[in-house]
Amino acid sequence: MRTLLKKRKFSIAAIFLASSLCSLPLPLRAFEDKLSTEEIDGALEGTKLNEVFSQYLATVQMYDPERATRLGLHDADSLLTARSQERVTRQLEALKRLRAKLGEIKKETMTPALRVDYEALDHMLEVDIYEMENLGLLARRPQQYLEPLFLVYQMMSKDYEDYNTRASNAISRLKQFPSILEQAERNLSRPPEIWTRQAIKQANDALNYVSDFVPVFRGYTRYDPTLKGQVDETMEKVKASLARYAEFLQKDLLPNADGDFRAGEYAYGFYLERLHSLDMTPGSALSYSKKSFKKAMNDLRKEALNIDAMLAKKSGWKGVLDKLPKEHPPAGEVLKVFQDEMDRAYQHFDEHKVVEFPRQRLLIKRMPGFMASVLPYVYYAPSFSLDDTRVSELFVLLPPDSVPEASREKILASGFNYSQLELLTAYSIMPGLHLRSFEASSNPSRIRRISRQPVVTNGWACYAELLAEEMGYYSSYWSRFLRCYVRALRAARAYTDVSLHTKKWDAKQASQFFQDNLYMTKAQADAEVLKISLSPTDGFTYILGMDRILEMRRYYQRTEAKYFDLRRFHTLFLKMGEIPIDRIQEEMRRVKREENKIIR
Repeated sequence: MRTLLKKRKFSIAAIFLASSLCSLPLPLRAFEDKLSTEEIDGALEGTKLNEVFSQYLATVQMYDPERATRLGLHDADSLLTARSQERVTRQLEALKRLRAKLGEIKKETMTPALRVDYEALDHMLEVDIYEMENLGLLARRPQQYLEPLFLVYQMMSKDYEDYNTRASNAISRLKQFPSILEQAERNLSRPPEIWTRQAIKQANDALNYVSDFVPVFRGYTRYDPTLKGQVDETMEKVKASLARYAEFLQKDLLPNADGDFRAGEYAYGFYLERLHSLDMTPGSALSYSKKSFKKAMNDLRKEALNIDAMLAKKSGWKGVLDKLPKEHPPAGEVLKVFQDEMDRAYQHFDEHKVVEFPRQRLLIKRMPGFMASVLPYVYYAPSFSLDDTRVSELFVLLPPDSVPEASREKILASGFNYSQLELLTAYSIMPGLHLRSFEASSNPSRIRRISRQPVVTNGWACYAELLAEEMGYYSSYWSRFLRCYVRALRAARAYTDVSLHTKKWDAKQASQFFQDNLYMTKAQADAEVLKISLSPTDGFTYILGMDRILEMRRYYQRTEAKYFDLRRFHTLFLKMGEIPIDRIQEEMRRVKREENKIIR
């Protein structure tokens, strides 16, 4: 077949071009024919890749409607994902067939960019298969049965299609929610204790704050008493199912909750190699994180000396941290101050021309109470990956009105002082997660838009805090001190993440590490351990990602010298989309080489 293709032209345009160039030497025509054949082979294999990817999306939509919604696929928005072993088995078989089909594609004929897409899809399939075969999520994760509530709220807070359609689908999902909790009672068996306790708190929070759902349906039920009655009836059933589930977790599941949440060395190594595409073993990750923690603590101590040398020598960095100014906006103005800081950050970085302007809506909202036990107190929620209408949200957890004034003041002073607000804005909005989300969404590859790359996402958010400092965005030297403190905290999380999941430490040792080194209370330290327990390697990605970005920046500063353009570097990095950070580095070098050829 290939011999025949070499002897033929492939379109009328090609025939016309051949006739007009008939006087050219034969070697040029032979080169042209060979190049055309390779391009066609690559295009054919690229078409096969797109076909496999389309089948992957269809498989997700068929078996996991909740994940499909988060990806921006909305044909099954009225359904919830069945938490049954039968569904897992059928989905697993479908994914294995897809990966076998993907393996038949000749990726060596593709363009370099398409080969990266191929690898990203292959790793997505491999990670999906591994987790479904090995993690036992149905039996071990009681909190996953509460996830539909988060998704329903997100559906109603976004703007990806007609409001009434979203409301109808959301109510349909709420009607199915009690049956999901019934499935949980049949499936759950000996989960880890800390996950069970977290699920109990989640269920009780959802029960106490179920009223948060009422406002999001107000526009749907305002003029129709029948619809209002349906929503009220549905919410009463949701409340009853939550009360029953919380009681089941407390009385029936918790006494036997003795499972081990630690991933183990093999699983940790699998995630490093296949999810993150890192040439790194668990042992080298442990060594890296330990070294990073020591360096971060030294930097924190040095910065404390810069702030107040006498106090730092007497009470250490903790004494300096306790001296942090506590001035903060009133609770009722926190969201407005975030909005003002966002506008200031947009203007500041636009003037410095080190990043592009994010032309994507961001809504700043008060966090519903039922999310509080799961999410950080300031949480950036990107838009659904494949949606055409892209709206992101920043959820901010404010102290409830029912909390005593002294407690409210303490929460606001520790989490929303003005130095902290600047740091949170840089991390979450500009030039942090919101900018990254906007830039990555402009990549034409749908594979890259749904790929999950925590090293890139988390690393960029940490790098954004440093970039804000370098560009003079922070108005106080305390923001730099806070950045050093947060860097040390993340390094501690990374060290704990590797030590815990490779089973060098148990939960008590990990908690004690935070208490001893970062002066946390036991409750605070236990909360850190819980967060780390849920996502092996995630804690490690923050420090590694930032370090890799800085390495890349230094490389281009060194090699391009006076021609180095910081905004060009940032834009090129972010527009590569959700691919592993080492692939970003390779792709950037390839693009730079091609640009140099064009210049010459």
